[in-house]
Amino acid sequence: MMDVLGLAGLKSWDWETIGDQATSIGVLVALLVGITTNVIMARQEKVTRQGLLLQQRLGEEAANRADAAALRTEAAARLTEEYTRRVVVALETLAASNLQGSPAPTRGVQWNLVNDRKSRYRLSNVGDKTARDVVVTAHETLILRDVPEHAVVQPTEAVTFLALQTFGTKDSTITVSWLDDKNSERQIWRYPLPPAS
Repeated sequence: MMDVLGLAGLKSWDWETIGDQATSIGVLVALLVGITTNVIMARQEKVTRQGLLLQQRLGEEAANRADAAALRTEAAARLTEEYTRRVVVALETLAASNLQGSPAPTRGVQWNLVNDRKSRYRLSNVGDKTARDVVVTAHETLILRDVPEHAVVQPTEAVTFLALQTFGTKDSTITVSWLDDKNSERQIWRYPLPPAS
């Protein structure tokens, strides 16, 4: 018979030993593949978890920025409504003065808010009456420093304070409340913080 595989020179094969070695090698390879797969899956799970946490944090930051923008928009709408009311009162006063042929008198305490320098602002009484117990406030996300508390501001006088806007500032409206000579009810004036120079 012809020796096709060239195994005629081999006397005997120890098939049991060869089988044991093949089984051992197969088990070893399977263990290595299993360990490698587990390590890779653990790393992928860690990366996925970190990605989800980052995505969640970015989503929360975006939601906070969107909330802040919505609150600023609402505050601007409230101010617009108040300005409209002031314009109507001013036009009515102007119309009444033109009908009478005399200039319209300045009535009571009137405010002007300007940026002096950087984050320092000047609040001036440009009216013809004294403002008593003047208090300056703002939304909790707008940082105020050196604000007047219970100040008396005569006509043509002013008070100064610091106001610091941050990315988290939701409303940059300054609210001034005071008592005037006419009555004991607190008067309120609101104005958006002018841009810092």
